[in-house]
Amino acid sequence: MIRSITAVALLAFVAPAMADGPSYNYIEGSYQRIDIDDSFVDVDGDGFGIAGSFEVGDVWHVFASFDSTELDFDVDIDELLVGGGFHTALSNNLDFVAELAYARFDASTQGFSFDDDGYSASLGLRGLAADRIELAAFVDYVDLDSLNDDTSVRGEAWYKFTDSVAIGFEVGAGDDVRNYGIGARVFFD
Repeated sequence: MIRSITAVALLAFVAPAMADGPSYNYIEGSYQRIDIDDSFVDVDGDGFGIAGSFEVGDVWHVFASFDSTELDFDVDIDELLVGGGFHTALSNNLDFVAELAYARFDASTQGFSFDDDGYSASLGLRGLAADRIELAAFVDYVDLDSLNDDTSVRGEAWYKFTDSVAIGFEVGAGDDVRNYGIGARVFFD
């Protein structure tokens, strides 16, 4: 939690030095590593994800993401989010973001499968720390029908090689889950 507060404070501090606000029109692909450690299980794994966002009007956007991860003991997990969001400028280059999404979770292993659905809500900040560097910090909440709810924090950093191509990394931490990822994002403003 201290890290997310630090990231939010950093974004607020650098906001006056930023040049433009972030773009909500992109497609991205990522590689991710997940570690789950609770009182019942200690597993990890890796996988891939794809996500996209499209701005609708001046302050709204729609988005979707799909992640597929293979954990220890041949457990496969697929996660889908489809939703919409609101973003508004706090300064020329710093946005407040609120998002709400439908969440779907599927797990399978050796002939057994389980699925669940619910919703996800996120609040955060996105902004440009320099001409080609974007930072983001979010608090995410997921509530599935059968599984427990979870609150986590997430930080992102992206470097734009060109006006339309960026690479970046993401770090997230919840009660029992840690995830790390690297990815590439293509903007289509």
